Amino acid sequence: MAFRRNKTLDGVSNPFEYYLLTDAEGAVEGEALVLTAGRLTKCGPTATPEFISIKTQAAQTTSITPLPVVRVREDDEYITGCTGTLTATSVGAKVTLHTDGVQVTTTTTSGVFAVSGIDGTKVYGYFRR
Repeated sequence: MAFRRNKTLDGVSNPFEYYLLTDAEGAVEGEALVLTAGRLTKCGPTATPEFISIKTQAAQTTSITPLPVVRVREDDEYITGCTGTLTATSVGAKVTLHTDGVQVTTTTTSGVFAVSGIDGTKVYGYFRR
């Protein structure tokens, strides 16, 4: 399960923005991304994402097709999956992103995703700086 906005605290909908991916890099729907040198690239495990991809896009040797994304805001709650098992005691903890950029881990050291709830294999939370 990739990142998908579950709700927002202020009711505002985020507009789509369009950026080119880094050359030879693709993206999947719901992937956490950051801008590097003006191009989108996968977000690292302990970095706070700037954007979430709206669609899957194959890698292009020379990126020419803009990718639609939404900007991550701190009052947007996201739902995603986890590579391990989080328990009720994990609510309130900040966990890291998995290297695939579409789910979280159980690692709390340098975490950026504040867990707000758990429902089976689904994890709810907010990106925090």
